[in-house]
Amino acid sequence: MCVVALAGCGQAAKPAATAVAPSATVVVAPAPPADAGPPAVPLPAGVPDSPAGHQLAWVLGAIAQPPGEADVAARFTPEFAAKVSAAKMVAIFTQVGAEIAPLAIDGVERGASAESLAVVVHPGKSQAHAGASKMRIAVRVESAEPYRIAGLLLSPVVEATAATSWDEVKAGLRAVAPQVGFLAAEITGGRCVSLADLDPKKPLALGSAFKLYVLDALAAQIAAGKHTWDDPVVIDDAKKSLPSGDLRNAPAGTTFSVRQVAERMIAVSDNTAADHLLAFVGRSAVEDAVKASGHATPSRMVPFLSTRDVFALKLLASPDELAAYARADVGRKRKLLETHEARDLSRVPLEDKGWSKPRMIDSIEWFASPEDLCKVMVSLKQYADSPATAPVGAILSLNPGIPDERRIYGYVGYKGGSEPGVMNLTWLLRRKGDGAGPGPWVFLTVGWNDPSEVIDEAKALSAAATARNFLGR
Repeated sequence: MCVVALAGCGQAAKPAATAVAPSATVVVAPAPPADAGPPAVPLPAGVPDSPAGHQLAWVLGAIAQPPGEADVAARFTPEFAAKVSAAKMVAIFTQVGAEIAPLAIDGVERGASAESLAVVVHPGKSQAHAGASKMRIAVRVESAEPYRIAGLLLSPVVEATAATSWDEVKAGLRAVAPQVGFLAAEITGGRCVSLADLDPKKPLALGSAFKLYVLDALAAQIAAGKHTWDDPVVIDDAKKSLPSGDLRNAPAGTTFSVRQVAERMIAVSDNTAADHLLAFVGRSAVEDAVKASGHATPSRMVPFLSTRDVFALKLLASPDELAAYARADVGRKRKLLETHEARDLSRVPLEDKGWSKPRMIDSIEWFASPEDLCKVMVSLKQYADSPATAPVGAILSLNPGIPDERRIYGYVGYKGGSEPGVMNLTWLLRRKGDGAGPGPWVFLTVGWNDPSEVIDEAKALSAAATARNFLGR
């Protein structure tokens, strides 16, 4: 399950480029009419009869059955309106509902004030995908009538265990899926020094973690003076992709800065943002960046696919077309992509049933080993340490992947990815020091592939959180 700032990365359609980034998120929406109050909503068992309780009950109902835009508009403060439209809120409720509805309440949590309240919920029945996780839903309301929602927080509940050794950590990782790649390393002198690992040299499918290479190529061009963070990126209908992300809803011709598009690509794993940046820097430039980062088998990333390529191939191509692409040489693949990229992605149903199982994850994907991912994170850290490309550090830290609730780390940079049969979580981390200064930089990546079944998401997140907590001990 994944809820991210101002967007979501839902599992219903499970695109190859969907991020797995579960993250705490504050979402906001428009103000209600001044003379109209929202209707009362029945209170679920255990939810208190208070303004916060009634608004929380409405949110639970909105996840179970998405409301209309007028109902949304009546529920939120004006401050929300500057960030997210009512239509966007409806989309968020729809997406979250597709993951966990119908839902059941595990418990009610009182907030620090009478205006705050939260519940922990879990899917009320078996979901279409395995491992649907628990979610914490928290609301904060105004302190006076009409008690509109001033804050809404949706975050996964990741139940990490307390490991006492790397062997325990690795046993938990192996239990998730048949193929696992893992590396915990200390970054010393621009190199990754392993602390613990599992198959660190074996390439696995990445999902949206490929976006690290797009960011790396962009940073290289900015460092070389070819571009700046303020350069414009113009939205082109031909480069729009499918969720995750909502940049696809921006009208053609709308202009964003390079930095804004990069932030969306990493923070909410926006696929349309990634495809626009891939076109902006050039496919060949990203392929060069993969090689320059030290990737051991860069040929596996050539041609470097856009998310649109993957959707068109996996969701619109016939079995014969898929087989033809998989067996083609690089030159032929480039020509075939021109044909597939031109296809109309609107013909892809958001509940495509053929996307509920792994599909050619060993041949049509992005690939890297744990060591490869450590090398690209080291490259990105070096860009973050340089004044001209310093925003790289801020961009990587927009979404922590799994919330660092224990505040183990002083810096958390993250990108992950998933599709049916694929899950990856990759971090650049800095441990907190002992009071005399910041601690050392460390790296962690965990990836799983299963060519026949979807990954148990809740189990994977728990195992990854256990690994990250143990690394930060």
